Amino acid sequence: MLSSFRKLIHGRSRGFTLIELVVVLAILGILIALAVPRYLSARKAAYRAEADDVLQEAKTLEWAYYQQFNLFDTSGTLIGQIPPGGMHWNAPTFGGAVDGSVSIQMTGSLDPVTSTDSVWLLLYSDGSSSTGSSF
Repeated sequence: MLSSFRKLIHGRSRGFTLIELVVVLAILGILIALAVPRYLSARKAAYRAEADDVLQEAKTLEWAYYQQFNLFDTSGTLIGQIPPGGMHWNAPTFGGAVDGSVSIQMTGSLDPVTSTDSVWLLLYSDGSSSTGSSF
């Protein structure tokens, strides 16, 4: 009698049922659906921080140049900025009026930052500045 009870217990405990597997897959799907947007937003923030660092360096160099010569370097060559290698962004482009304002813009170059993504910085001779982005 005891041996038939053991067979009954051991016979039912083998493997997983289909319902258990479906429940586990559903839980994994929910966890992935919650994790992917957070990962993508953190990655986007990192790319934005990368561009902001380069723009901050350009801003500092432009203000130093302006303090010395009372003009902005609208070509970007005289301030001596060397962008770091391996960026997901193209090197900054400069423009504007030499004595009034300068604009510094960076566009994307490597995936996932595309050429339609950009960040920019505007410096004005009155000491103010503004920034923006389109990604």
